[in-house]
Amino acid sequence: MKHSHSHIPLLIFAIAVTLVVAALYGYMYQATSVSINRAGLARDIVITEQNDQTQAKKLSVIASDSAFDRAQLPNFFIPSDNVVSFITSLESLGPQSGTTVSLTGIDSDPLTNAEPGTIGHARAHIDGAGTWGSVMRLLALSEQMPYAASISHVRLSSSAPDEKKQVMWTISLDLQAAVLVTAASAVTQ
Repeated sequence: MKHSHSHIPLLIFAIAVTLVVAALYGYMYQATSVSINRAGLARDIVITEQNDQTQAKKLSVIASDSAFDRAQLPNFFIPSDNVVSFITSLESLGPQSGTTVSLTGIDSDPLTNAEPGTIGHARAHIDGAGTWGSVMRLLALSEQMPYAASISHVRLSSSAPDEKKQVMWTISLDLQAAVLVTAASAVTQ
């Protein structure tokens, strides 16, 4: 009997070693799993950062390539603090085209206290009279204004009092141009 009891300490030792090995295996499995998750997260962060840097480089190239064009953008708008320059440029269309021009119905959106970057519109009704060529030059010059503008309600008519006099043409049109509230004009308003 003595012989059968001598295996019990060895059996207890074997069970203890098995439990320790199982616990170590579980701990190593958990540690490896956490490590893999962290490595995957770090890899994703690195890939995202690389993509962000690539995108930033592309945007930097676009920004530098478009710098001149972006600098020119405000020139396509009437500054809200200088709508008078728009009216002056409309009045100059008469001498430039060789027509008699009258401006009526001039108005502008109220942009007082508007935030910088707000876009409104200035509108004018233009009547012109002259020869066919001068009236067409007036129309062309109106279309080629340096502002973001649109023309509508164009009406042409002619009159010839008698056969000996030259035919007089009249044109009537509505012109609308974009007005931009700039940071400087927002301060002065």
